[in-house]
Amino acid sequence: MSNSEGLAIASNQRSLSSIDSLNLLDELQAEILKEQNAVIHTQSKAPAPQRKSIDIEEHSGLRIKRRIISSSKCKTGLQNVEFVPIQNVENRTKLYFSIHVGVKPSKDWGTIGVVDKCISLSDFCVTRITDMRGSFSNLYITGKAFSNNQDQIGMGSIIAIKRPFLLKPTETHHSIGLHVDQVQQMWVIGQSLDLAQCGSFVRKDVRCTEWTDIRSGDYCDKHLERVCNYSKNGRMELAGGGFDIRWATQKRQSDGTILYESKREKRVDPMSRLFSSMPRSSKDKEAYYLKGKGLVAVDGTLIKKTAPPKREPTAAEREELTEFLKGRRDPGAEMIRKIKGIKEDSPRTVLSKEALDKMGIGIKSLTKEEEQAKKRSFEALSKASDKDHDDQKKPRYVYL
Repeated sequence: MSNSEGLAIASNQRSLSSIDSLNLLDELQAEILKEQNAVIHTQSKAPAPQRKSIDIEEHSGLRIKRRIISSSKCKTGLQNVEFVPIQNVENRTKLYFSIHVGVKPSKDWGTIGVVDKCISLSDFCVTRITDMRGSFSNLYITGKAFSNNQDQIGMGSIIAIKRPFLLKPTETHHSIGLHVDQVQQMWVIGQSLDLAQCGSFVRKDVRCTEWTDIRSGDYCDKHLERVCNYSKNGRMELAGGGFDIRWATQKRQSDGTILYESKREKRVDPMSRLFSSMPRSSKDKEAYYLKGKGLVAVDGTLIKKTAPPKREPTAAEREELTEFLKGRRDPGAEMIRKIKGIKEDSPRTVLSKEALDKMGIGIKSLTKEEEQAKKRSFEALSKASDKDHDDQKKPRYVYL
């Protein structure tokens, strides 16, 4: 074989090998494209995950985890009353007891809140309902309203009330309480989805007892404020600015925009702040008077008014009272002598006491009616004597 024939055979072999490699690449690309199409086809057949809808109470905007009363029944229960948010309840209830308001607001109103404090007793319970935005109202549940909903009332329960009775506090700086007694005045809507206990610890293995809205974080206002103040010490932009931790309220303006306003804390009297560190007595507790129960504090304790100890008279005072009553014959003195067991030492007479009084012998004191009759008699005698004296006078003029 010549050299030219060997080169031709080698070039033909290289051209065949290049053709085979191109065919293999085409086959690989076809297989990859086929697998990709198969994956896309299977993914398109797979059902898309459905997002679970959240049940929201339409009046208050609270999210419900487990609903007990349907939304239609709740809407029917509040259709004849004005809905008042928890943040406006205090300002509305103050108008009922204000002397500066001529026309009082209507009693046909209702509100909805979440129970964040609940003290249940045998025949009633004391709760505190909140909007989880820093506004609260004390609610006392008694009678049939308590017996019918006893098993459903607890921490995190969403309660609707309408036409509640108002409880005036014992102290002026406390807010007005609410009281429901009938079945038609309240119902439990369900359980709140967002109320949770604060995640901070006050001591080792002792968790904070405050409850908060988990939509705004896992910590209560007190611990958030503590963290903010701690951050201010190391950052000048926070220490110099007017930053603070407060709840914000929404206010819709006339043009439809929403204005956010910070909720200011209540002003505390300097004198009450001075004595706030001192132990508080039962009189200083926030309490309300419940009909048939008495004075009940917000912690569920019954405050009984203890009468002051009765002072016993001394021997000298008893003797002086005895001597004073012995010589008197009026009905009051005679009754007291019989009650006290005091016997008269005066000797017996032939005539009775009534006969002696009629004769003017004795020291019987006159009653109020007798004193007035005596006064009228003296006035009549005085007028009669003056008239007789005028008639006896000689005339000053002589008529001819």
